[in-house]
Amino acid sequence: MKINIASFGGRSHLLNLSIELIKHGHSVNFYSYLPNKRAKVFGLKKEHNKNYFTIALPFLLLLRITKRAQWAVYMYHRFFDWYISRIMEPCDVFIGHSPMHLKSLLVAKNKFNATVFLERGTSHVLNFIDLLKENPLKKSTISEKNIQRDLAGYEHADYISIPSNYVAESFVRHGIPKKKLFVNPYGVDLTDFQPTELDAKSHFDMIFVGQWSYRKGADLMIELCKKNPELSLIHLGTVGDVPLSNLKNIVHVSAVNEKKIIDYYKKSKILILPSREDGFGMVLTQAIACGLPVVCSGETGSKEIKDLLEDDKFITVMEDYNCKELTECVKIALDISKTQKGKRSYSKSLESKFSWEAYGIRYQQFLEKTRPNQ
Repeated sequence: MKINIASFGGRSHLLNLSIELIKHGHSVNFYSYLPNKRAKVFGLKKEHNKNYFTIALPFLLLLRITKRAQWAVYMYHRFFDWYISRIMEPCDVFIGHSPMHLKSLLVAKNKFNATVFLERGTSHVLNFIDLLKENPLKKSTISEKNIQRDLAGYEHADYISIPSNYVAESFVRHGIPKKKLFVNPYGVDLTDFQPTELDAKSHFDMIFVGQWSYRKGADLMIELCKKNPELSLIHLGTVGDVPLSNLKNIVHVSAVNEKKIIDYYKKSKILILPSREDGFGMVLTQAIACGLPVVCSGETGSKEIKDLLEDDKFITVMEDYNCKELTECVKIALDISKTQKGKRSYSKSLESKFSWEAYGIRYQQFLEKTRPNQ
């Protein structure tokens, strides 16, 4: 099949998907601003990488200067959606990103008669809006124009590819037919994330990887550490709408290259991800690949991960969203951590279930169902 895959910007998980579908014999074009040299580093050959890096530079600068103001995001989405609709080659399948790709999706569907997929990494946009309204800091918002683009994409896509049943449930609640949804848990790069041995001299009880924000539950993690001063937490990532904590038992470290994250997993007993909304939580599978017990909320890909694990006791899911429940779950995970000696590894099926290769196989099988004669 001829497949066009369009990312919302740079690498994203769609580059991994492109590589895997090429392995299955498809002719794949990957559209993004990722330069050829960077694409090659990640394993994508130049002939498959249709990058628009030079044209994107002014837009990327604008997004940085405006701190991703909604009008700037909308302008970026509209322009490159239009641009891809003009330059992309004919295809049998088009895979685009929500909420960026709408016109390109329609061109692929109406002009090329392609089957079109919309990739959505988080919950239905209206569900996402409800979460933002609950935020007492009220610093985050989504413009009405971007919301309407998102909703239009849901309507016109043949299928919506999502990473978890939590996301699927949010779409069904807002009237999207279940048969239109393709649930495919994200993979993890098993060359970068492998079984680790806990650093005996310098380590933390917990690690949180991601943006320090209300959505990710930063306020709940601060409350946890305040009420339990004997517990230590290291945060690795950027700072969002929740101010950094000055508690002595919380250490903040700026985001690092993905290949260096394992160095921090080596220094941590367990990973926690108490998100209020998280389409999947790729850090969960990263930590699992490194052998860490994990604690997370139910608003993640926890169900899919538990189903894939041979022994699901290594993932503890919060039943209620409060500090008491998080504390209890952390204690359970830390008790499990105490039983781990040497290399921490508890899943024998990582390659067949958690890898990007496994993600690609599931995608390939779904494509065979939707276009059986191709």
